[in-house]
Amino acid sequence: MEGPRRRRPRHAGGPGSAARILRAAALTALIAAAAFTAAGLFYGDPRLVGLFQFRSPAVPNGQAEDQQPGRAAEGVSSDAPPPGLEEADEPLGAADEPPLASDSFNFLATNDDGTPVGYSPCRPLHYVVNAGLAPVGAEDLVEDAIGTISRATGIRFINDGSSTEMPAEDRDPYQPETYGERWAPLLISWTTPDASPKLKGQVIGTGGSTHYSFDDGPKTFVTGSLDLDAPQIALELERPQGSAYATAVILHELAHVMGLEHVDDPVQLMYPEIGTPDGLAAGDLNGLYQLGRTTCRKDL
Repeated sequence: MEGPRRRRPRHAGGPGSAARILRAAALTALIAAAAFTAAGLFYGDPRLVGLFQFRSPAVPNGQAEDQQPGRAAEGVSSDAPPPGLEEADEPLGAADEPPLASDSFNFLATNDDGTPVGYSPCRPLHYVVNAGLAPVGAEDLVEDAIGTISRATGIRFINDGSSTEMPAEDRDPYQPETYGERWAPLLISWTTPDASPKLKGQVIGTGGSTHYSFDDGPKTFVTGSLDLDAPQIALELERPQGSAYATAVILHELAHVMGLEHVDDPVQLMYPEIGTPDGLAAGDLNGLYQLGRTTCRKDL
């Protein structure tokens, strides 16, 4: 396999550089134990390190339409909360329309009809942050990145505050003992490779979401996880333009959480390398715009 390309590297990798690691071990494209769609960002050379998997409870055809918000329907798996919590009749927000048209984007997952898998725009996406290891200078990075993604998708985010939940590859999307009878919030963790093995080697961040469906029906994301390598980002923040690069990392991973895949266009932030951290480009914005226009799901 041809080695990865480098664009404007900020420093040499030294022994065990990203290029060498990728030749030996990266592009392990399918991790059978993964419980969510995950994509990792390597320091200088990000590559996909996940697969799609979703939970599909045994619900008879047509039953989902009869479920009422806040009430558990007979036959619904105990792996899911009562359906429809906070689900409105129409999207809660409107995305900023991309200033330029572009088809330079890919989706991580699509339904059988070709529509992208995303979060319902008719309910807020709650999130919590485990910031115990957040580096100095990173206080506003997550909030600023979430604001950018919210404007690009129209998805309304709600900060539920701090959390001590630790990252886990098999994180349960429904944790009523911790978060009540609702889908668990998106977990954003400042962490280390020891706590989050997906960050081993040159990986600086990973992000992904769990999608859910009834039988063979359409899939919708219900929660996700974003892990950030606190020690690596702390070093990055000490460099010139370090805050811009750290923001680019968070935006890249949040875009994975929302449903974007890597692209081959080096201009886009979803290109699998970060060169000059210029933020979301036209293709990224067009893809996120479409992800914010998915179907409302009162049945979930």
